[in-house]
Amino acid sequence: MSAIARTPHARTRTYAYVVIDDHDRIVHVSSGLHAELGHRTGHVLWEHLPSARDIYGPCFTEARMSGRPVEAVVFYSGRLKRLTAIPGADGLAVHVEPLVDVDVRTLGTLTRSLEAIADALAAPGPARLDRPARASLQALL
Repeated sequence: MSAIARTPHARTRTYAYVVIDDHDRIVHVSSGLHAELGHRTGHVLWEHLPSARDIYGPCFTEARMSGRPVEAVVFYSGRLKRLTAIPGADGLAVHVEPLVDVDVRTLGTLTRSLEAIADALAAPGPARLDRPARASLQALL
């Protein structure tokens, strides 16, 4: 289970989201994640998903430090999903888009789901932009 790719450009399509404060405490859960996380409102996210900290944490940290949305495609707990962490004054809005679940019902469904994950990971993502060049105090001649 590891973070796969990261880019600072957020997509606009969103299926579910959670809002966390600066201490990773859940302060709001959208209806799309309410069944899974709604009862955890007021609790630190990592109490519910302790092993996810190493997977999701770098995306959250980058968004907080850069002040810009950060997108990460991650594989965690048998699911490939796209996370978009959007920093705000009171914390992060983390949008979750499910991409592929590992389906272990039969060998055929397992094979198809693993192929879908491999295809999703092989697809080119949005290009990461370089940081802007530092301004020079000298005028160009």
